[in-house]
Amino acid sequence: MNYEEFDKYESLQDAENKLVHFYQDAEGNQFYVEPGFYSGLMGFKEKREERYAEILQAIDETIKKEHKVIFTADFENPWITRPGFIYREILDITDPLQIFVEDKSRGSDYGD
Repeated sequence: MNYEEFDKYESLQDAENKLVHFYQDAEGNQFYVEPGFYSGLMGFKEKREERYAEILQAIDETIKKEHKVIFTADFENPWITRPGFIYREILDITDPLQIFVEDKSRGSDYGD
């Protein structure tokens, strides 16, 4: 799957993990985008499209500030670990911007 939001960055290959997209910006900052993070990002694109550009800008600023980032769905259970990299979840990006999406999902009403 192509992550078009990150096409402006150089795509790199990580021989140890080919399932997670790995990028580098023009300044040499490196970052990974795990599928779970990208799925969350797409949820914000769908539900808060009017502020989506702000989210992408905040991601870009995080990359420039932190230099080595793994964008993950769950920092306690990431797909990959790399020395010197920090973890950021989608809410780490959107909460400071005060961009929220109400999760109305709930368990099934049907028992076994």
